[in-house]
Amino acid sequence: MASFATPAQAEPVQHMEKDRHCVVNLSDAGAPMACYDTFTEAVATATGGRIADAPDNAAKALGDARFAARLNAAGVKKDDTGSTLAASSPVSIMFDDADFGGDSLTYTADHDCTGPTNDVDFRVHLVQANWNDRFGSYKAFRNCFLSLFEDLDWTGASIGFAGTRTDLGILDDETSSIRWS
Repeated sequence: MASFATPAQAEPVQHMEKDRHCVVNLSDAGAPMACYDTFTEAVATATGGRIADAPDNAAKALGDARFAARLNAAGVKKDDTGSTLAASSPVSIMFDDADFGGDSLTYTADHDCTGPTNDVDFRVHLVQANWNDRFGSYKAFRNCFLSLFEDLDWTGASIGFAGTRTDLGILDDETSSIRWS
């Protein structure tokens, strides 16, 4: 009598994709992008540990004026003598979805933006490959305003400088380069 083996039934695989929260330092071109499982971890990294208790729900966190004020103040650090030092902290947080939803990419820098939009304080000629054409909303900090562009090197369709956008309109999932002023 022949014996036949039947393959074991495979358990169904459930892919529960977690939101990923990444950090890039604009002041250090050689710094690699770092990604974390939680928004809390990303904020802690982006602020050099000065804000380690950020809510894990990014949309709720950014809706809290006190939390936004903490992010704006995170760029100020004192040395042992009480002198102010520049500290890397968020200049903007970009989100995968509208209304600050989904994955996030936090851009940090070691100084504030200067304010007038006729100069450029920071720029990314092409966003990181895994973030290209993904942004759906953003919030800026530290006196920064963003201008987004459809194509690399600040070309194609664009939306002008703003500090916060809960929806990117024509550039939803179409942003490839950014300027901060």
